[in-house]
Amino acid sequence: MERNALVGVDFLLMGSIIAALGFFLADSVPIASFGFALAVIGALILLIVPEPVPQDALKALLKDAVRNVEIILEEAGLRSRAYFMKMEDGEVRAFIPITGSGDKLSPPQLAELERAPRRFVIDYHGTRGLLVVPPGNEIVRLAKVEKGADLEEALISALVEYSDLARGVLALEEDGGKVAKVQILKPQINSDSPYFNDALGTPVSCLAGCVAAVVKGTPVRITEERYDPEFIRLDLDISGGP
Repeated sequence: MERNALVGVDFLLMGSIIAALGFFLADSVPIASFGFALAVIGALILLIVPEPVPQDALKALLKDAVRNVEIILEEAGLRSRAYFMKMEDGEVRAFIPITGSGDKLSPPQLAELERAPRRFVIDYHGTRGLLVVPPGNEIVRLAKVEKGADLEEALISALVEYSDLARGVLALEEDGGKVAKVQILKPQINSDSPYFNDALGTPVSCLAGCVAAVVKGTPVRITEERYDPEFIRLDLDISGGP
């Protein structure tokens, strides 16, 4: 069942139980009325409120986007960890360094990269790699994630409340805010694309990287990902460099 249907059923059942207890056991009109009101709300949610995002369509579009990036990375032979960056126009881009040209970039190199011409292939002041639009960029925009927001709340907003791609998120910042440890509960989509997974993380993790880049306003890199069907554990470098 989809999320809105579950909420509607919960309200309907809870309201019916409260109404019955209030009417037959407590002999209380206010309690019975309260329960009846909850039941009505639940019925209205089931009948009226649509799912905000067609989940099957969203997952299909994300999988297509992942496959397209996978083809590019496989042809280029790139598996280096990407840097998620919020560009001047507000869009999120993922820069994947070319292995052998220094796949770990310093803060000055990243600052230069943000000013580089917006091209697919980047070769700017000795920094070489591919600049791609990561799947999840548009979700971050539509979920209205903003710079300076609480990281955990922003992740919940994008991954759970808007896209329904996870059931819960926990986030803890360490080392003076330079590292974030994130646990994503019950991811709803996975990827069997090895180049994409190595460079940008699995799809839900990629979206988490996009969210963190916007919230922190600094390049973000997934340094470690542990995937399990029940949860994903991520270590994010949000210091803007290695």
